[in-house]
Amino acid sequence: MALYKYQKTKTPKKFSVPEDEFLIQDYTEKRGFIDNILYIPKGIYKDLTNVMQKSSTANLALPLIFIVIGGVFIYKEFFPDIQAAFQTSGGYLSQGNVSPVADQYLDITSYISKPEGFKELTIEALNEHTLEDDSVSFDYTGVFYITIPSIGIDHLPVEANVDSTTESVYNQVLLTKLAHFKSTGLPISDIKNNMLIYGHSASPNYNPNPKDPEVAFSFLPNLKVGDEITITMEGKDYNYVMASSKIVKPTDTSVITGARGKKTLTLVTCFPLGSNENRFVAVARPV
Repeated sequence: MALYKYQKTKTPKKFSVPEDEFLIQDYTEKRGFIDNILYIPKGIYKDLTNVMQKSSTANLALPLIFIVIGGVFIYKEFFPDIQAAFQTSGGYLSQGNVSPVADQYLDITSYISKPEGFKELTIEALNEHTLEDDSVSFDYTGVFYITIPSIGIDHLPVEANVDSTTESVYNQVLLTKLAHFKSTGLPISDIKNNMLIYGHSASPNYNPNPKDPEVAFSFLPNLKVGDEITITMEGKDYNYVMASSKIVKPTDTSVITGARGKKTLTLVTCFPLGSNENRFVAVARPV
């Protein structure tokens, strides 16, 4: 006799859920507006965290990337203010006062060099007796011209034998012309003396023009050895070539005297540009 009896269970004809029971359904979390905004950043953060945990290279690289991005942001945000503060404290942006006068909008005198001490320098130089007597050069009066193509100086007027011991005299000449230093040589003479031509320099803030005789010599420091220089006098051209340059103190008499027995052309302006502290000197020799 069997201990157990098996039989097929009958399939219920109808399945119903009592009213006090709930059906188990798929559940989707409802997110609010703020949650929707933060959902993507949170996901990116989780992904980056996983990458950093799995890769030592990423663990080093990712923080470095964020540091660089932060540095760029700080630079763009704050550097202009820091730069402006340094420029203001250092006086870098102070360019003088603007004058409302109709025919002269800028007071250019604050930008142009003011050579001084020529009287004492002249007396000392002549007492050295390096320059030979040269009546042809010393007695010449008039205007001749200088051309230096490499720096844009083209046929600028030079007044001969300017009295450089009197400040009011040479400053008046330098408003419209370059000046030839009185008692130095000229190319029309056979005497082998130094010939000195000088002019103002102006600060780059003034934006000097090589066609303006008052500030054209601001471009002298751009001269290179071998550059051509032409003196046009009495309808004849005298050619020179740039040989050397130097910066000297205002008390250096060699800019006037040159070297004994050598026919040279010396061009001089104040240096640094617009300052009377030193002199920039370019020496040329006849071709």
